Amino acid sequence: MIQQDINYYKNFDSIAKEVLALLGQTIEVNTFFVSILSPINSFMIKSFNRNAKLICEGDILPYNMVYCKLVVENGLEPLVIPNLGEHELTSGHPATKFIGNGCFMGAPLTIEGEIIGTLCAFDIKIHDFKEYDLILLKSLAALISHSINLEKGIIRDPLSGLYNRNFIYNYFDYHKDKTNDEMALLYIDLDDFKFFNDSYGHDTGDDVIKNAAECFLQTVPEGSHVARIGGDEFIVLLHPAHCEDLMKSTQQNAELILNRLSTMPITINGKDHFVSASIGISFYPHNGTEMESLLKKADRSMYMAKKSGRKKIHYFHQH
Repeated sequence: MIQQDINYYKNFDSIAKEVLALLGQTIEVNTFFVSILSPINSFMIKSFNRNAKLICEGDILPYNMVYCKLVVENGLEPLVIPNLGEHELTSGHPATKFIGNGCFMGAPLTIEGEIIGTLCAFDIKIHDFKEYDLILLKSLAALISHSINLEKGIIRDPLSGLYNRNFIYNYFDYHKDKTNDEMALLYIDLDDFKFFNDSYGHDTGDDVIKNAAECFLQTVPEGSHVARIGGDEFIVLLHPAHCEDLMKSTQQNAELILNRLSTMPITINGKDHFVSASIGISFYPHNGTEMESLLKKADRSMYMAKKSGRKKIHYFHQH
């Protein structure tokens, strides 16, 4: 999730560049980089190379083949290896066999105690890191972690993990390359959500929100954006595939969302409950080119869907 959101972080780029520049001025090794990790790959999102280009921004390396994995396995403290060829963790490592020898120092990037990436120093020559180098790397890793956490809070809803209202309202600023593309905006409101809060409490209501969020993420096609904009209201931005009919694609996806949601059991006190939703739809650019206007039109259509009964879809029509 962090890797796909990094382009939306408005301050991260400058902070990361300044951190790497500071490390480059302080520690005499060739390369410094910031990585974001997944169980499969290590994404090099920022790098600084003094001379030889050992690690470059945009590189994607197998997670099992990088020293960053050793940082994660080391826990929350930095890992310092002055001589890769002699250290027990790296002497037989595939990367060491490939480069011959060198040095490595890495500190974890964390969010709420979970390691999501690393800040690292690396060279193909051995280097005797000083204690000050370790303290500096650890402090700057904490700075980057805080930066990522703050930026995440600007565009992500903390309860559902989906994008939030701020992200949707600024969607066209984040996606200037999409302004010529057709798009459907689905405004989704859960039916009778108040029943869950009133009958079982807000913790159960939160579980319903999380289940609905997971359902939407699993159902929408790749390239879509799913957001929670408040309460039990969600937005899905659908982009038709190349040569795909916008109206037909939207209808199929909206029906699939309603069917998947209404057949997904939510277990409360040992009993299965089901929730449905009403969907209002507007189209970009046909119903407008401003996000606020598109949201209002889809919202109005959603209320028309509510009026016509539960589990309904209604399109915006200009009167």
